[in-house]
Amino acid sequence: MALDTDASGGVPVCPPLQIAELTHRKLAFRSQGEGKAIVFLHGLLGSSKSWAFQLEHFSRRYQAIAWDAPGFGESEMVPESIDAYVEVLREFLAKLDESMVFLVGHSMGGTVASRFAAKYPQTVSRLVLSCTHPGYALPESVPMPPKFLNRMRELAEIGPQAYGIKRATDLLPTPCSAEVFNYAAQVASETKPEGLRRATRMLQLADNRPLLPTLKMPVLILTGAIDTVVQPALNADLLRLTPFTRHVEMPGIAHAPYFQEPLYYNGLIETFLSEK
Repeated sequence: MALDTDASGGVPVCPPLQIAELTHRKLAFRSQGEGKAIVFLHGLLGSSKSWAFQLEHFSRRYQAIAWDAPGFGESEMVPESIDAYVEVLREFLAKLDESMVFLVGHSMGGTVASRFAAKYPQTVSRLVLSCTHPGYALPESVPMPPKFLNRMRELAEIGPQAYGIKRATDLLPTPCSAEVFNYAAQVASETKPEGLRRATRMLQLADNRPLLPTLKMPVLILTGAIDTVVQPALNADLLRLTPFTRHVEMPGIAHAPYFQEPLYYNGLIETFLSEK
């Protein structure tokens, strides 16, 4: 599968960052194109920059929008509650005067997206859940996971640049172009420790299982055949509880299909959005 790159063979240039002034905080986002809105929500190692290939591709037919989740990129923080993230998304879309959108959520973004779609079904016409899960559903008494604590210790010890390279290696275990790898590493290196801590805690406490069966809009679930980030049990819960229209297990794909094989990934999403 060939990478969907710009004319120079590298990563497409993202549109400029914009700031939405919400009631209690600022939210950063990028927007490109015109037409019906397709909104992209990134994962724990991302930002709006994660969607460079998608913003370039989908802006040919849609208004492609990608947010910096609260605590990521240039967006301000929210409390460690999934409903706080959902409320920011609701206000953000209202601020943009988007009453009905296509919603694409990857990993952490997918957990937020499915919660939002269940609470505000009148706002989401189609939902794409990419390499994601329903939340860990752990009690508040459970401490932060050792994996997170080790990563924060590692970030402090080796610095953002080396940390970004290590995380890009996790995201892209199969060979890819140097341009794509370096770009993924740059995005990961910009992760804010407190934003990551709050989002990790949010996912620990989140539980969308009671809400998933209520989803009424068409749903596409994308899973990576070699994704080692989403635990099998969580993946099984998502597939068991969601009344999805289609499930595609992407062959040879790990946890960052938007970087690893953007042409293939974009095609799956575009076909789904275009169906009658």
